[in-house]
Amino acid sequence: MRPLNGVAEASPSASPSVVSQVSFEPTPYVVPVVIAAVLAVGVAVAVRRRRDRPGSASMTALALGAGWWSVCYALELVSPSLAGALLFGRLAYLGIVVVPVTWFTFALAYTGRGDLLGRGRLVVLAAPAAAMVTLAWTTRSTGFVWASADLVPAADGSLAVLSVTYGPVFWLWTAYAYALVGAGTLLLVASAANARLFRRQTAALVAGVSAPWLGNLAFLAGVSAVDLTSVGFVVSAVVLGGGLHRYRLLDVHPVTGGIARAELVERLPEVVVAVDDRGRVVDLNPSAESVLGTTLDDAVGAELRAIAPPLADLVDGIDPGGDPPADFVVSEPRRHYEVRVSPLRDDRTAGRLLTLRNVTERRRREREVAVLNRVLRHDLRNDVAVIENYAALLERDPGNEEYVAGLAARAAEMRELVETVREVERHLDADEPTLSTLNIARVVRERTAALARTHPEATVETDLPADAWVRALDLVGSAVDNLVENAVEHNDAAAPRLSVSVDRVAVDGERYVDVRVTDDGPPIPAEDLDVLVGRESSLDGASGLGLWLVHWIVTESGGTVTHESADPRGNVVTLRLRARTDERYHADSPSEASVEPTEAFGRVGPPNGLNPLDASLAG
Repeated sequence: MRPLNGVAEASPSASPSVVSQVSFEPTPYVVPVVIAAVLAVGVAVAVRRRRDRPGSASMTALALGAGWWSVCYALELVSPSLAGALLFGRLAYLGIVVVPVTWFTFALAYTGRGDLLGRGRLVVLAAPAAAMVTLAWTTRSTGFVWASADLVPAADGSLAVLSVTYGPVFWLWTAYAYALVGAGTLLLVASAANARLFRRQTAALVAGVSAPWLGNLAFLAGVSAVDLTSVGFVVSAVVLGGGLHRYRLLDVHPVTGGIARAELVERLPEVVVAVDDRGRVVDLNPSAESVLGTTLDDAVGAELRAIAPPLADLVDGIDPGGDPPADFVVSEPRRHYEVRVSPLRDDRTAGRLLTLRNVTERRRREREVAVLNRVLRHDLRNDVAVIENYAALLERDPGNEEYVAGLAARAAEMRELVETVREVERHLDADEPTLSTLNIARVVRERTAALARTHPEATVETDLPADAWVRALDLVGSAVDNLVENAVEHNDAAAPRLSVSVDRVAVDGERYVDVRVTDDGPPIPAEDLDVLVGRESSLDGASGLGLWLVHWIVTESGGTVTHESADPRGNVVTLRLRARTDERYHADSPSEASVEPTEAFGRVGPPNGLNPLDASLAG
């Protein structure tokens, strides 16, 4: 390979007589060299403005060194005398020795190895370059760099070039320069190969590292009459420096990206986003793409605020590693993500790692516990007030059996309420809900019979099979209780009418059992309906614990609660529960599902007892 020495080697067969006939006017070959020099200065100025970015100092020096080399080489090519060509050839070494050193230091800094560039190592690295510059000015007397020199025509005869015989120091320097340029190139190519997330930046890197070698190869292959190696280095500086503005090449760099990738792959399985110290995204995993509604190519290099403004606002208020985690909420479907911010560090802070953990289920349980506690306090406070009133009445009228019975009934209601809440809390504390196999047809039969006894004014009709087995919480009977109780108690008719049916259904290959409760009362208020179907877990505007219990028990059992309006008046609430795996079905769709009615529609028995949960759990 033609050495990176800045002095073109002429055709050895050229004769002095031919040289005397060569015109030393500027040729087209000089134009790209001059343009390269101008571009190099522009790149140096642009990169210098981003001197806080890793590798920017080395890139500035590389651009200026390559530019100086190009200027001197252009002047060498147009010099009409040997003395002039030698002068500019020596001056070129001020840039020639800078290029390989700064190329290597840039590669180290860009690829995250800047800690290797201590002051002592930089001195050792630059010592051969300083020696080469010094010896280049003594070459006529020592012959260490050039043993001899002359002006001869280039291979195509278009211009005269300096032909030299090289000394031993030159070859030592050439080996050292090639080692530095080759090592830096390998580092950058390896960085590009590993940086799968920086496709456009990778393309800029590959183009940048290829340019000097292509320029040198063009001269060796005879494509160019002059050595374009210096121009190649300027092209590298232009491509890599231009990447500052087009692709943020020094902003979104492997220093931050490499640390982020190690954290993502080795330590953090959750949704993660890595940002640099300017808030630009440098990496994110596939889960983050889904949560933030973006793609890897669109996100990398863009500001986090442009991708997810609410998340950016949240992150701005979090002290990395200090504040407790905050919640980032995603709608449709509504999900809660706990956000933690951790610093990414190399030899200095390089960015932040955002970890988003799905805590939707935990937040739901926390709200459920809060609802239970709030309603429990509210209902118990009301019951205590009633007991206090009965006690005051007994003081004025001792022995009144009506007051004593009221006290006993209210105390029983309080006890049942406490036991129900305790059972709910037991399920909430469990990691997974404990499901039992229940005959929901029997449960509905018993609970509607109890309703008819406590509400003789109501007509309760049922359409039930002999059995319909489901997998559900043991509390599912309370859900049925509350649903039918609310349907009767909130009905404004003098003689409320209620129908309850149980049907086996199959949907999309999954088997369910539907419990359908139809009333002829007024529409369920919006606040209560939100609680019943799960659109809102707060009971601030709702009428009580009952409807919330219906929704919670069914959903914890793996089922759903739906509502539709009845025609011409009333409500239809359907509890869909998962069937037992061996439950018998005769169809694969709800419209064809077989029902085995065992009771005709009609009034269910006269009142002859009280259901202990009626008063405590009704809405």
